[in-house]
Parts: sequence; C-alpha cells; structure tokens
Amino acid sequence: MIEIHLFEQLVAFADCGTLSAAAEKLHISQPALSRSMQRLEQELEVTLFDRQKSRILLNENGELAVKYARNLLLQENSMIEQIREFDRKKRTISLGSCAPVLVPEVVSLLSWLYSGMTISSEITGDPALADYLLEGRYQLAILHEKPDETLFCSCPVADEQLYVSLPPVHPLADAEGLYLRELDGQTFLLYSQTGFWDKLCRREMPSSRFLMQEEMEVLDELVANSALPAFTTDYIMRQDPRPSDRVAIPVLDEEASVTYYCACPRPEQTRFRALFRHYRSRS
Repeated sequence: MIEIHLFEQLVAFADCGTLSAAAEKLHISQPALSRSMQRLEQELEVTLFDRQKSRILLNENGELAVKYARNLLLQENSMIEQIREFDRKKRTISLGSCAPVLVPEVVSLLSWLYSGMTISSEITGDPALADYLLEGRYQLAILHEKPDETLFCSCPVADEQLYVSLPPVHPLADAEGLYLRELDGQTFLLYSQTGFWDKLCRREMPSSRFLMQEEMEVLDELVANSALPAFTTDYIMRQDPRPSDRVAIPVLDEEASVTYYCACPRPEQTRFRALFRHYRSRS
C-alpha cells in the first residue's frame, strides 16, 4: 500500500512548481523529496515526471496522479474530522435553548447527572431549533412549544410569563395588563440574548427602538437608574425576589405566556432517561 505522505509530497510539488520550493514547504531536504517522488513512481509503476537537465515537470500521468491525490487527501481530512466529531459528540452534550432563563439550571443539572461530560449551550431565537435537534446540531433543546411526539421525547419543565417593567411615573404604570402594541414606539432597554422573545417584541412593536445590552449586570444597572421601560418575567422575579422601585405589568399577548419543554430526538431518549425522570418527578 502506498504511504499517504508520498501523495502529500506530490501535491506539494504540483502547488509549488519546483522540488526546492516544495522541499522548503515540507521542511525536508530536496534530495529526500526527489527520492520520495522516485519511490512513488516505482509504487505506481508509471513515470510521473519529464526530467530535464535543470528541472522536472509533471507529465500527463503526473497530472492525473495529482488530481487523484488531491481527492484522496480531501477524503482523508474528511474522515479525520468526522471521526473526531463523532468522538466529541460522545463526550459532549450540546444544549440549544429558545430562551435564556432555564439554561443555567439545565446545564447544572446535566453536569450533575452526566459527570465527566462536557456541556455546551447556545441561546437561539431561530424557529428551526427543533429541526436542528433532529439534524444533530444539538442533543437536547429547550423549546417554548410542545414538539411532535412522534419525533421527540419531551416533558414540560417550566412556565414563563412576560412582563413589562416600568418606572412608577410612566403613563402606563397603573395598567393591570398591557398588549405589546400599546407599547409600540417607545424606547426599550433589552438584553441581547433573549432568544425567541426578541422576535416577538420586534414583530409586535415595529416602531420601537431597542437599546441592546450584552451583559445582564449592565442591563440591571441601567434599568435601576433609567426611566426607560424594559422587560422581565415572572420566572426572573421568582429567582430574584428583591424589592424593586419598578412596576411589573403582565403582557397580555397570547404568545407572552409559554410553557418550556425539554426535548431530545426519540432515538436519544434512553441516553437522557435520567434527565426526563428528574423533571417528571417535579410535576
């Protein structure tokens, strides 16, 4: 069997054009590269080069060999990447979430239940999150709608209601509830990683301006010292029950109240049986 490094050296020669340049690129001596090309010719039992007094050139056999060598090296690289990716997935649990609130809890729980595994997480408002779960981009997902039971194993994990956070002097601070369209046109402070909530707010308030903040601590500081409206949820308020100078008013849009589901593809349900058992025991 022909050693793969001979094809790598052949491709290097084709790319560089001369033995000296290819040898420099490969960090080997020119005589060593010349011997390798002679060995490749012996292994293939064909002549690959037209040898002239001061240089060598690829002949038609050589050009064809380079073409196949490139394909072979691409296949080798693809094989290596796929094997490494397969191994990484065995040691990694990738979580995709439609919203930020449950991510710390689920990541902590996964770390406890699956000791030794690497847990990665990503927040996305992409409506194709369930599709990405089927494609293998994620092994688990937090969805704000119940997924297709024929394709996914899932269970409810939490409910969340969107609230608008207003200073007491705001003209709408006395309202018992508000629709997002009633807030359209105002400037809001908004966290950049809100997942699907971001699309809902922008769709229902197309004339509003959103001042995006990437750090939650910075956002909390701005909200505490600003007259601008912002958003919160009952889940967040339960996690942080400290008194606030702001008024929290429930958003009345139907989509502003959601149930989150933890889901995995049906073929993976055995792997995550402990996780689903934990959540089902709480309900």
